[in-house]
Amino acid sequence: MKFYAVTLVLIFSISIFAGCIEGGSSAGDREKIVSLELEINNLTAENEELTSNYAIIQQTLDAALIDLNSSNQDANNLTLTLTSLESHRDNLANILNETMNELNRTQDEGLLAQLESQIVNLTVEMEDANSEISTLNNQIITKQSESEQLLATINALQSTIDGLTFDTRQMVDNCPMDNPGIEFVGGFDDGTGSGIEGDGELWNDEIQFRLGECPGNYGRTLNLSKNYWGPSGIAKMGDKLVFAGNDGIHSWEPWITDGTVSGTYMVKDVRPEECTVNENTGEETCNNYGSLTYQDFSGINRDNYWPELVAGNSKFFFSGYDAPGMAEVFVSDGTEEGTYLIQDQWTHEYFSSNGWWDFYFVGPRDLHVIPSSGNHPDRLVYSGFWAHSGDVTGEEPYLTDGVTTVRMGNIVPEITESGPYCCFDFLGSKPRDFTHVDNMIYFSAESNDNGRELYKYDLNGFGNNRLFLIGDIRTGVEGSEPEQLTPVGDNKIYFSAEVDSDTGRELYFSRGSAVNTNIVMDIWPGENNSSNPQNLISHGENIFFTADNGQNGTELWYSDSTATGTQMVKDINTNGSSEPRSFVLSGDILYFTAYNEQYGRELWKSDGTEEGTIMIMDIYVGTNSTFDWDLNEMLFGEQMILHDEKIYFTANSPEYGYEIWQSDGTMQGTNILLDLNPGNNSSYPWWLTSFGNKLYFTATNIEPYPTDGRQMYFYWDNPGPVINI
Repeated sequence: MKFYAVTLVLIFSISIFAGCIEGGSSAGDREKIVSLELEINNLTAENEELTSNYAIIQQTLDAALIDLNSSNQDANNLTLTLTSLESHRDNLANILNETMNELNRTQDEGLLAQLESQIVNLTVEMEDANSEISTLNNQIITKQSESEQLLATINALQSTIDGLTFDTRQMVDNCPMDNPGIEFVGGFDDGTGSGIEGDGELWNDEIQFRLGECPGNYGRTLNLSKNYWGPSGIAKMGDKLVFAGNDGIHSWEPWITDGTVSGTYMVKDVRPEECTVNENTGEETCNNYGSLTYQDFSGINRDNYWPELVAGNSKFFFSGYDAPGMAEVFVSDGTEEGTYLIQDQWTHEYFSSNGWWDFYFVGPRDLHVIPSSGNHPDRLVYSGFWAHSGDVTGEEPYLTDGVTTVRMGNIVPEITESGPYCCFDFLGSKPRDFTHVDNMIYFSAESNDNGRELYKYDLNGFGNNRLFLIGDIRTGVEGSEPEQLTPVGDNKIYFSAEVDSDTGRELYFSRGSAVNTNIVMDIWPGENNSSNPQNLISHGENIFFTADNGQNGTELWYSDSTATGTQMVKDINTNGSSEPRSFVLSGDILYFTAYNEQYGRELWKSDGTEEGTIMIMDIYVGTNSTFDWDLNEMLFGEQMILHDEKIYFTANSPEYGYEIWQSDGTMQGTNILLDLNPGNNSSYPWWLTSFGNKLYFTATNIEPYPTDGRQMYFYWDNPGPVINI
């Protein structure tokens, strides 16, 4: 009932607090006008709906009043009928009494019989009258009850309308920090939920409706420390985003946001400040490196270490440090108490000098999450090292749900003449490229006998019979070096591999066993020739990919896992390679960037046919390239994504520099989304992420924060209306 009652205030609130609808940055006035017309239409439709709802509650109240009057009239009529019946019964009683007296006085047998018959008839009539009176009494009681209920309903309706209240307030917590707005709320100050009855304010469940939106169409949720990298490692976890952030106090730590200012905070200071005291001077030196910090090991001939962060539906996992030493794997549910080291895989402190220089492990890597499903929680697969006294392995595959962690296999045990090493295993299978389909995990790994080949791990297997070498594709110790593992359908996978020097690196397809793992096609035949399939992306049971057939350069290809169904889609650059990349699927259409000599690298799309493969727009007109970047996704995130049924991407143009653009697949529907750094300056957007109805990204900005470095922003299609007081 409350829902309908609030419509009365909504009708007036729209007229009183009607605000402007800000369309944000657009390509021109026409788009702004179209946006404003759309908002007007939306408000008109909303007003009509509210008017209709108000009419419903008025009709309900009017109908209740009519029913009450009718019920009262029925009760009055029943009362009159009852009075008449009671009078009739009294008359019958008098007649019966007189007849009894007459019977007692007469001696006439004929008259006696007549009087006795009359007495019987009068008695029956009396019983009938009493029965009707009883029925009428029950009907009157029922009508009185109906009247009382109708009266209570009318009072409740009237109280609901009279009790409706409203308020205006700042939307600081729910708007971007640099774009606060005002909202109009209506409801009942009746103490519902966590509200306090009669306190003059509406809170939480007391609120029945909200009207108002943050002004503009972009903003940010927080202002972190000035730095070049800004928030990174952005991943979606249910209805939250998690990321690595640096607030200038705690250094790089895990953060979380729901898109609001109040809902954005550091999850935990996993690696607190570390202080040391100089024994000679007594001076204390403190540093805060953060758990998600980059580590440069290049000075000792080792790989550099970049932390990784991945998220499932209710947990996220990350690799990092909680103290000096080697990195470890952590799990978090988004709370401080729910963030912890899964297990200490690195407890042994001994390193021989020679062993250290020969040892290239810098921390867990290749984190791959398996989101929760059914009774299975979020799980993580990763490559890690194990060094406990008396129990050591090299870099091998691990599986964990954050509570229980298992080693999926010790593919390369290090053995000496006297048995396993006591302290460290400097070998290991070095598993890479984890992926999964259904209950099967696929990855590549090295072994002493087979080199690097393709493995699978059955999550539904039993005991130790879960890990399988799919096949020794390249016989011997060299290995076929599987890459680009791309699952499709039901336990099927495409990948590239090199079977021998005669065939080179080509496209392979597997159903999970040696007998059904085969080369799809020798795209570039001949000794030492490799088509080098890259950029594999599933398209149903089939795939798009790039390959070089030795004649057309690296172009776009398509395959259904058969040689006859594997073909080049189109020779985009007829004088060399178009090098397609940044593949994104929207329905059955593939969006990507490609280069040709006439237009440079621009935005293209393909439906898998030659005629359906076309350039969408020459954004940077001429032979200049709109997409002249080729950034590492691990460090810079996605630069082209699908969001709200459109393609969003970072593009370079002479008018705007590097900014975010959008496209619906047509030239007319391809335009700049947001000129965050006005003019031909660049905001260099990174980490494009689709989350709910908002597009998140990191960027640099001149105005209004010229010294803030790289921060996290979001863009959304402002639904309005914006209230101005």
